Amino acid sequence: MPLLKSDYREAVQEMFDDPLAQRWTATKLDKMMSMVYDSLWSEILDTNSYWNSQYQQISIPLRVPGYIDTRLIADGGDLNKRVYRIQQVIAAGRHFFHKDPRDYLMFASTNTGDLTTVRASNQTQFSYQFLGDQPWLHPLGPVTTFLELRYSYRPTKYISLGDSSSVEFPEGCEDVFVLYSAARAMTKGAVEDANVLFGQAGEAKRSMLNAIRRRSHGMMQPFGTDSSASWGGT
Repeated sequence: MPLLKSDYREAVQEMFDDPLAQRWTATKLDKMMSMVYDSLWSEILDTNSYWNSQYQQISIPLRVPGYIDTRLIADGGDLNKRVYRIQQVIAAGRHFFHKDPRDYLMFASTNTGDLTTVRASNQTQFSYQFLGDQPWLHPLGPVTTFLELRYSYRPTKYISLGDSSSVEFPEGCEDVFVLYSAARAMTKGAVEDANVLFGQAGEAKRSMLNAIRRRSHGMMQPFGTDSSASWGGT
C-alpha cells in the first residue's frame, strides 16, 4: 500500500532528528521534499521511458494552426498529467512520428497575425515537431477526428497533495525519497555533516534504478556517451 504524504514527512523528520518540526516547518519541508520528488521522478523516467504511461484523447479542434499545449489543463493547457516525454501520437487513424524541428522552415503567408496561414516549407506527412512545449502536427491544419496521445508523466507535485493522499513512488523504494529528503534537510545552514545520509541515499537509489531497468526494453536507438557539441553538433 502506498505511503501517505504525512507518512513521508514524519519519516524524514525522524531521519534527521526533527520530530517536533523545530528546524523545518512542515510547509517549508514539504516545498523542499517536492523538489526532491520531482528530481527523483525525472531520473526514474530517464532510466525507463515507459515506467508509466498516460493515455489521453485530445478534443478537436487543436490549437491553431495545429498543435497541442502540453501544459496541464489547470494551467491553460491540454493535458491531464504533467508530461515528461511523448510516447505516441495518433491522429485520423495514423501514427505520427517525431521529427527534428531543424528540418522545417515555419512561415506565415500574411502579416496580420492570423495563425491559420502558418505553414512549413517541408511538411513531412504524419509527423510532429516540438516547438518549446508544443508538439506541432504536420501537415498543419485541422484534424478531422480526435487525437490520441500517450506520454510518460511526473505524478502530482508532492506539495500539492493533502496529508492523507497516497504518494506515487516505485513500490519497495520509498526509502530513496526519505533518505534524499532527510539529507537535503540536514544540509540547512551547513551546520551538520549529511554525507552519511547522502551515501545511504545513493546506494538506495542505485538499487531502485537497477530494478527499474529490469522492466525496461532498453534504448530505442544507440547513443554516444559524449555530448553532440563535442563533435560539432548543436
